[in-house]
Amino acid sequence: MLRLFQNPYCVVLSAGVVIFILFLIRYFLLHANRRKNDVLIGNAQIVGKRLEQEDSFSSMVTENGVIALVADGMGGYENGKLASQIAVDTFISEFQKLEDLSEVNNFFIKTLKLANGKILDAAKGFRMGTTLVSVVIKDKKLYYLSVGDSAIILFRNHQLINLNKKHVFQTVLEEKYVSGEISEGQMRNNPMKKRITSYVGAEVLKYVDISEKPIQLRKGDRVILCTDGVTNSLSELELESVMLKKINPFEMSEMIMAMIKEKNKARQDNATVIILEMTD
Repeated sequence: MLRLFQNPYCVVLSAGVVIFILFLIRYFLLHANRRKNDVLIGNAQIVGKRLEQEDSFSSMVTENGVIALVADGMGGYENGKLASQIAVDTFISEFQKLEDLSEVNNFFIKTLKLANGKILDAAKGFRMGTTLVSVVIKDKKLYYLSVGDSAIILFRNHQLINLNKKHVFQTVLEEKYVSGEISEGQMRNNPMKKRITSYVGAEVLKYVDISEKPIQLRKGDRVILCTDGVTNSLSELELESVMLKKINPFEMSEMIMAMIKEKNKARQDNATVIILEMTD
């Protein structure tokens, strides 16, 4: 008669092997996800000379890729901080729910409408709004959405490349100047030229800037999302000088804020920046 003997050491060994295999599987899955989203992220913000920080920002890495957002609440309207926070929270929440992100632009448009409706509901008849810039990086491709006057900038080959259009009255004035309707002086000296012409929280989303096709990112590319508190305070040369440094995105973000503080402008706006760097 054949007898089977159960060796307790074999049982312990088998359990140890299983645990080790599970650990390896988990490690490689995590490593694969990190490889898929080879992006370093840094951010920073300051209040400036304002009474309240009305900028909001966030970023997240999931199996669907990387999302980053910066929103600048409109201080001239009711509760700009609430508006910017609703916009950012809505995008992050919807991104978390995604099981598949096959159509990034559809996600942008659908979520933008949802955020716009939430802000209108929260406003309760008052005017409340925010700018919004967002990027999604999926499979080393960059997609973006922009409403208002915040900026999305690509730093590549020692150059800053502005990706989005600013929805301000200056754009309208420039078009009128080109068509001959107004003079150069009228274009340059109009006191309303910085007025925002589109924002999240409006009854009608007049202008939405969205990537027509994704931008293929390369190793070393840096993507900057920032409010006008940054772009109105630092020149392109000053921003380039930071981007050229061999430091990580967090240190870059902190350096940008330090440069703005050092200028000590009398009417310094809130300033927020997110920097994403491709490492592979």
